[in-house]
Amino acid sequence: MTMTEEKLELKHASSIGQKLKLIPTALSEYCFPNLYLFREKHEYRVLSFGNNHYISGLSYNKERYIMPLEDLENSTEEYSKMLIDLLEEYDCIFPIPEKWLRLFPESDFKREFLDDDSEYIYNREKLAEYPGRKLSKKRNLVNQFLANNEPEIRPVNNCNKPHIIELLELWQSRSEQEMGSSDYLSCIDALNHFETLQLSGALFLTDGEPCGFIMGEASGESSYIIHFAKGDTEKKGIYQYMFQAYVREFCKDARIINLEQDMGMEGLRKTKRSYQPDLMLHKYRIYKA
Repeated sequence: MTMTEEKLELKHASSIGQKLKLIPTALSEYCFPNLYLFREKHEYRVLSFGNNHYISGLSYNKERYIMPLEDLENSTEEYSKMLIDLLEEYDCIFPIPEKWLRLFPESDFKREFLDDDSEYIYNREKLAEYPGRKLSKKRNLVNQFLANNEPEIRPVNNCNKPHIIELLELWQSRSEQEMGSSDYLSCIDALNHFETLQLSGALFLTDGEPCGFIMGEASGESSYIIHFAKGDTEKKGIYQYMFQAYVREFCKDARIINLEQDMGMEGLRKTKRSYQPDLMLHKYRIYKA
């Protein structure tokens, strides 16, 4: 069967987006905005074999992989066979949720996950309330923030996008990452195509001045994925306040909140662990045995 290959572009938002919505998983890759916004970093391509479609990509550790665009528990035998046949050309199949592992028996496949890829999952109530002793420091920081500031929250719109760009540039200027390796350009892309990608978000102000923003999207398994969160760290408690306020106001229909992976960055890992995740959602790589 003849294969066609093309770069992942915004024109695929409808066709691929609809396919991804039918896949019951909270993994962030199975959302079109995530694929589109990080298309350059992962060199995403759309592969088509007649009516069968897949994504090829490059992982952070430089493995070439193939990603399904159908629920493998309900896909046709032809679709699954073609996916496995593509392992002749790619390093692995990725990302595979744990519930699909039974489709790849250990007698025929090697199955692995990397901690760097695993996504941080929190029950909504945990971020909305910061309950219990382990999160008491988060509650205290929120209280300090509220004692020193008069916050306001505004939904992202065309009028306040310039303020978000200013905050993003401030964050980038203080970041240890170069602009090309940080998520700065992906965040700009998200703002430029905010409506088309069906994202949601909020700008946070203190005493009338912008101090932070969050952008994300509702996704499968009653989850909400936070793609970007940037705050002015000179405002003590800003991140703790933003996460709590955003989840309370913008994620009311979500059951779980996904803060995505840490990519092996120690500072990011320490921060996300400090919020006491309820689950680490692993992304499996499937290799031929």
